[in-house]
Amino acid sequence: MDNGILYICRLENVAEDGDMPSEKLVKINRHWYEERVIGMNRQYLAKGVNEQIDLMARIHHARKVRIGMFAVLGNGEQYRITNVTHITDGLRYTDLTLERLDEFYDVATETEDTP
Repeated sequence: MDNGILYICRLENVAEDGDMPSEKLVKINRHWYEERVIGMNRQYLAKGVNEQIDLMARIHHARKVRIGMFAVLGNGEQYRITNVTHITDGLRYTDLTLERLDEFYDVATETEDTP
């Protein structure tokens, strides 16, 4: 798994009580990832339901990752997680199907993170 670092994030309101809402991506954990090949069948099936697959990434087993969370690559690119597949074939992996965001969210700094 050597394509770089991928952060799993969730979208949260990081504003103080009483302030205007401020939604930012909050990093949950970090993984090394491997970019996977997107097969033609998978691409056509996604287009059939008006979805787009921009990247498939494999990370070490991460049972808490859910559809609707976000992935931020080490280079700053942001994706919505549209599918999660847990694989156990001797080793345990999680494959993520990712759709690139048209508009990026701000990423919360360490001091803004919620517990």
